[in-house]
Amino acid sequence: MKNILKLLAASFITIVFFAACNKTDNLKKVESLPVYADGISPVLSSSVASVAPTLADSNNVVITFSWTDPKYATDLSHTKYILTIDSTNKSFGAINNTKTVVGALSTTMTGRELNAYLLNIGFKIGVEQSIDLILTSSYANNNQRYLSNVIT
Repeated sequence: MKNILKLLAASFITIVFFAACNKTDNLKKVESLPVYADGISPVLSSSVASVAPTLADSNNVVITFSWTDPKYATDLSHTKYILTIDSTNKSFGAINNTKTVVGALSTTMTGRELNAYLLNIGFKIGVEQSIDLILTSSYANNNQRYLSNVIT
Protein backbone atom coordinates (compact mmCIF):
# COMPACT_ATOMS: atom_id res chain seq x y z
CA MET A 1 0.00 0.00 0.00
CA LYS A 2 2.84 2.36 0.85
CA ASN A 3 4.51 1.62 -2.47
CA ILE A 4 1.31 2.31 -4.40
CA LEU A 5 0.91 5.72 -2.68
CA LYS A 6 4.54 6.61 -3.46
CA LEU A 7 4.09 5.53 -7.09
CA LEU A 8 0.88 7.57 -7.45
CA ALA A 9 2.48 10.64 -5.86
CA ALA A 10 5.52 10.42 -8.14
CA SER A 11 3.27 9.98 -11.19
CA PHE A 12 1.13 12.95 -10.19
CA ILE A 13 4.18 15.20 -9.66
CA THR A 14 5.64 14.16 -13.02
CA ILE A 15 2.38 14.87 -14.86
CA VAL A 16 2.01 18.28 -13.19
CA PHE A 17 5.64 19.15 -13.98
CA PHE A 18 5.37 18.34 -17.68
CA ALA A 19 1.94 19.96 -18.01
CA ALA A 20 3.21 23.21 -16.47
CA CYS A 21 6.25 23.40 -18.73
CA ASN A 22 4.34 23.06 -21.98
CA LYS A 23 2.50 26.40 -22.17
CA THR A 24 4.73 28.42 -24.48
CA ASP A 25 1.93 28.95 -26.98
CA ASN A 26 -0.02 31.05 -24.45
CA LEU A 27 2.75 33.66 -23.99
CA LYS A 28 2.33 37.05 -25.61
CA LYS A 29 5.17 38.34 -27.74
CA VAL A 30 6.78 41.52 -26.42
CA GLU A 31 7.84 44.21 -28.88
CA SER A 32 11.52 45.00 -28.90
CA LEU A 33 12.65 48.21 -27.22
CA PRO A 34 13.29 51.20 -29.48
CA VAL A 35 16.86 52.13 -30.29
CA TYR A 36 17.47 55.87 -30.39
CA ALA A 37 20.14 57.63 -32.40
CA ASP A 38 23.09 59.10 -30.52
CA GLY A 39 23.14 62.79 -29.66
CA ILE A 40 26.03 65.24 -29.94
CA SER A 41 28.00 67.28 -27.41
CA PRO A 42 26.42 70.67 -26.67
CA VAL A 43 28.38 73.91 -27.07
CA LEU A 44 28.27 76.12 -23.97
CA SER A 45 28.46 79.92 -24.20
CA SER A 46 28.19 82.81 -21.77
CA SER A 47 26.60 86.24 -22.11
CA VAL A 48 29.68 87.99 -20.68
CA ALA A 49 33.41 87.20 -20.54
CA SER A 50 33.89 88.38 -16.95
CA VAL A 51 31.57 89.30 -14.12
CA ALA A 52 32.04 90.88 -10.70
CA PRO A 53 28.72 90.83 -8.83
CA THR A 54 28.36 93.33 -6.02
CA LEU A 55 25.93 93.35 -3.09
CA ALA A 56 23.57 95.51 -5.15
CA ASP A 57 23.44 92.73 -7.78
CA SER A 58 22.28 90.04 -5.35
CA ASN A 59 18.77 89.81 -6.86
CA ASN A 60 19.71 90.86 -10.40
CA VAL A 61 20.67 88.51 -13.21
CA VAL A 62 24.41 88.95 -13.73
CA ILE A 63 25.16 86.20 -16.27
CA THR A 64 23.28 84.04 -18.75
CA PHE A 65 24.51 80.67 -19.99
CA SER A 66 23.17 79.12 -23.17
CA TRP A 67 24.02 75.97 -25.10
CA THR A 68 23.19 74.21 -28.32
CA ASP A 69 20.68 71.39 -28.60
CA PRO A 70 22.40 67.99 -28.17
CA LYS A 71 19.88 66.51 -30.63
CA TYR A 72 18.66 63.62 -28.54
CA ALA A 73 15.98 61.45 -30.09
CA THR A 74 13.31 62.63 -27.64
CA ASP A 75 11.57 65.88 -26.85
CA LEU A 76 13.58 68.68 -25.23
CA SER A 77 11.48 68.34 -22.06
CA HIS A 78 13.11 64.94 -21.45
CA THR A 79 16.66 66.32 -21.43
CA LYS A 80 18.64 67.27 -18.35
CA TYR A 81 21.58 69.66 -18.20
CA ILE A 82 24.01 70.04 -15.32
CA LEU A 83 26.15 73.19 -15.25
CA THR A 84 29.27 72.61 -13.13
CA ILE A 85 31.43 75.42 -11.74
CA ASP A 86 34.97 74.99 -10.37
CA SER A 87 38.32 76.76 -10.03
CA THR A 88 40.38 76.93 -13.20
CA ASN A 89 42.33 73.70 -13.89
CA LYS A 90 40.79 71.79 -10.94
CA SER A 91 39.06 69.04 -13.02
CA PHE A 92 35.58 69.89 -11.69
CA GLY A 93 35.99 68.05 -8.40
CA ALA A 94 34.15 70.61 -6.27
CA ILE A 95 31.10 69.30 -4.46
CA ASN A 96 27.73 71.12 -4.51
CA ASN A 97 28.70 73.44 -7.34
CA THR A 98 26.18 72.33 -9.93
CA LYS A 99 23.00 73.83 -11.27
CA THR A 100 20.50 71.45 -12.89
CA VAL A 101 18.25 72.61 -15.73
CA VAL A 102 15.57 70.41 -17.33
CA GLY A 103 14.07 71.06 -20.75
CA ALA A 104 15.67 74.45 -21.51
CA LEU A 105 18.64 75.58 -23.58
CA SER A 106 19.72 78.39 -21.24
CA THR A 107 19.84 79.45 -17.62
CA THR A 108 20.61 82.61 -15.69
CA MET A 109 22.36 83.32 -12.41
CA THR A 110 21.78 86.13 -10.00
CA GLY A 111 24.63 87.73 -8.11
CA ARG A 112 23.60 85.84 -4.98
CA GLU A 113 23.66 82.45 -6.76
CA LEU A 114 27.05 83.07 -8.36
CA ASN A 115 28.59 84.29 -5.11
CA ALA A 116 27.23 81.22 -3.27
CA TYR A 117 28.90 78.91 -5.81
CA LEU A 118 32.17 80.83 -5.54
CA LEU A 119 32.11 80.69 -1.72
CA ASN A 120 31.54 76.91 -1.91
CA ILE A 121 34.73 76.60 -3.94
CA GLY A 122 36.59 78.52 -1.23
CA PHE A 123 37.11 81.87 -2.92
CA LYS A 124 37.53 84.96 -0.79
CA ILE A 125 35.08 87.86 -1.05
CA GLY A 126 36.38 90.78 -3.11
CA VAL A 127 39.30 88.84 -4.65
CA GLU A 128 39.36 88.36 -8.42
CA GLN A 129 39.40 84.68 -9.39
CA SER A 130 39.20 82.62 -12.57
CA ILE A 131 36.63 79.83 -12.87
CA ASP A 132 35.84 77.08 -15.36
CA LEU A 133 32.36 75.96 -16.35
CA ILE A 134 31.26 72.81 -18.16
CA LEU A 135 27.84 71.48 -19.12
CA THR A 136 26.79 67.84 -18.94
CA SER A 137 23.76 66.91 -21.03
CA SER A 138 21.81 63.67 -20.74
CA TYR A 139 18.39 62.15 -20.94
CA ALA A 140 16.29 62.77 -17.82
CA ASN A 141 17.41 59.38 -16.43
CA ASN A 142 21.14 60.27 -16.88
CA ASN A 143 21.63 57.99 -19.89
CA GLN A 144 23.81 59.04 -22.81
CA ARG A 145 25.79 61.81 -21.13
CA TYR A 146 27.75 64.32 -23.20
CA LEU A 147 30.16 67.00 -21.98
CA SER A 148 30.34 70.45 -23.53
CA ASN A 149 33.33 72.65 -24.11
CA VAL A 150 34.93 74.27 -21.05
CA ILE A 151 34.54 78.03 -20.74
CA THR A 152 36.70 80.14 -18.44
